[in-house]
Amino acid sequence: LKHRSRTATAAPSRRPGKPQAMEEAADERFDGLLLNVAGQAGSIDTILDIFFGFLQRKTDFFTGGQDDKAAQDLVLKYYEKHRKIGQKRKQEQAEKNRIADEERKQKAEEKKRRDEEEYQQRQAELAKKSKIEEVTDEEAAKIKADKEKKVAEKDEAKAEGAETKEEEEDNKEPPPLGNGGSTDKYTWTQTLTALEVYVPVRPGMKAKQIVCDIGVDTLKCGIKGEPLILQGKMHAKVKPDDCMWTLLDSKTVQITLEKFDGMKWWTCVMQGDPEIDTKKIVPENSKLSDLDGETRMTVEKMMYDQRQKALGKPTSEEEKQHDLLEKFKAAHPEMDFSKAKVNYGGGGAGNFNFG
Repeated sequence: LKHRSRTATAAPSRRPGKPQAMEEAADERFDGLLLNVAGQAGSIDTILDIFFGFLQRKTDFFTGGQDDKAAQDLVLKYYEKHRKIGQKRKQEQAEKNRIADEERKQKAEEKKRRDEEEYQQRQAELAKKSKIEEVTDEEAAKIKADKEKKVAEKDEAKAEGAETKEEEEDNKEPPPLGNGGSTDKYTWTQTLTALEVYVPVRPGMKAKQIVCDIGVDTLKCGIKGEPLILQGKMHAKVKPDDCMWTLLDSKTVQITLEKFDGMKWWTCVMQGDPEIDTKKIVPENSKLSDLDGETRMTVEKMMYDQRQKALGKPTSEEEKQHDLLEKFKAAHPEMDFSKAKVNYGGGGAGNFNFG
């Protein structure tokens, strides 16, 4: 190969009016070849050494010019050309990053403002609910009497086996969302073996500002230096070593509790809080499939018995006792059971419909 130019000024230049984008697109024809060279060279120093070594060995780039500085000027010319392009691209990218950072900052500030408003609104509602109303002695006595009357009526209805209107309405309620519930301080979900508790805190908190102490049957959670949000005994025992907590979005404490007894549903998280009806819980099939054979059979039996009780029908154990009685009756036709009242151990008087 022969060096076409004898001087730096005679080097080929971009044609007037030719867009830079077109020229760059044309240069990209060699990207595959050059990337292969760069991959084998391993560094910029080696790439430049290889390229100038090629010019020295295979062309008259260093020896064909009339001026010794011709080759150097030519190199500097194209170095300066691409340096300016690179600097321009760097500035454009920096401007894009600046705009993106400002947008992220604005969104973060807006989110923080909304979170703060939501927290303040929740605190106001909590304060409104917890406000103590003063009543006279007469009003207090009336409230107490009404409460005792309702309790007595409910006990009487249970004793007679009657279903009250309130119970009928409860039966129409859907299963609890996530097999859990919510209070004015937290929301929670559960599986047969674990619970997830979500406690809202003031937005902008850091993990080091959070207090979360999980005991065998106690739980404390809140912000350091402030009254605890949760404090007291839990519904049942957990395995503290398998429990954990984390701070979500700097505004919610997520507490994961591993149940000590992985065969029972919890009606609440903290004792004294509103309870859910565990009879309406319907576990996902995918969760049952994760259990071993013996455990799965036990859970399915428990679920079946819960559904039977809710419908006023015999449980699996009561059905088993009924079958045994039928076999005994068949083996002793001389005995008369027409007037017999049988209690299968479920609290009833044998009045289930087995037909």
